[in-house]
Amino acid sequence: MQMINTVIKAIVLEMPMDSKELADFKELLEVVAVEAEQVGIEISQERWLSMGVHLLATIRRVKKGEKLPMVDSFIVEQVSLEMMELSRSVLQHIDSVNACSNGDTEAVLLALHFETAKNSN
Repeated sequence: MQMINTVIKAIVLEMPMDSKELADFKELLEVVAVEAEQVGIEISQERWLSMGVHLLATIRRVKKGEKLPMVDSFIVEQVSLEMMELSRSVLQHIDSVNACSNGDTEAVLLALHFETAKNSN
């Protein structure tokens, strides 16, 4: 929880949030922490910051109904099924908060963060 608060403080300096967005963001980071712990992934502070910026941008894209273009199949092949499932599980929480659907691009990009954190352990 301390790491989440540290990440939020750092990110909010560069990417200001209103109270609703802050609550959604914190909730999503808490989901990431629980899900990562369940599969034995330790996330460094640097990775938390990178993932946090990505997740806040994702929340904002979903809220606006924006979608990222498809990623190259080579990138998709670099992501394990386990990390894709983890990523989709986390992203479902954005859907429930904002009632908007995410494409696979968001899942792949988040899964890359998880893969990096997993391989750094």
